[in-house]
Amino acid sequence: MAIRVDPRRLSLLKELAAAEGLRPGQLVQRWVEERLDAERSGRPMAGASPAGPRVAELESTLAAISARIDEVTRRLQAVEASGGGEAGSRAASESAENARTREPSTRRRGRPPRASRGQAAAARSARAAASRNGHVGLHDEIIAVIRERGPSTAAELATAIRERGRYQPPRSAKPLDAATVNSRVSNPVYRARFRRAEGRIGLAE
Repeated sequence: MAIRVDPRRLSLLKELAAAEGLRPGQLVQRWVEERLDAERSGRPMAGASPAGPRVAELESTLAAISARIDEVTRRLQAVEASGGGEAGSRAASESAENARTREPSTRRRGRPPRASRGQAAAARSARAAASRNGHVGLHDEIIAVIRERGPSTAAELATAIRERGRYQPPRSAKPLDAATVNSRVSNPVYRARFRRAEGRIGLAE
């Protein structure tokens, strides 16, 4: 059985699953089983399982995300109405979605074309130059915060990094959030440096 999830809610599902130390599919399966058990026993869902508060929290978060999407939509409409043109609309859209790189709509399997490899090498060189100029990498800040405060949730790490003020998200005005921290920790390049346990992120032994 396959379940389709709205892309706007998928990142939140991944974050909740990571906080529980589960894969997204496992968390959905647990929610469904808890609901079925509650229906079978005739007990209210909120009383039968501790998932009730989690569902309420999820609905509240989804409502906040929906409000932010509406706000971005209004801004895009304002840019178009003011004659900002296609370039202004595209820039505002990329800022709202926190687009780090522009990717083609479809990806081909196998080795990337030579031009793509050259662009990747240029990006690595740019990151190295930024590091030499004092730019702080997100993974370095995550490691520094964990060393100071011990294992923490992705949300706690994001808050601490924002308070330190050393890391600035590249090419985006969006503040650092838990989803971005989770994405960096799960990145194959960096995940060997971290470990997850009981919904918290710590350093690998």
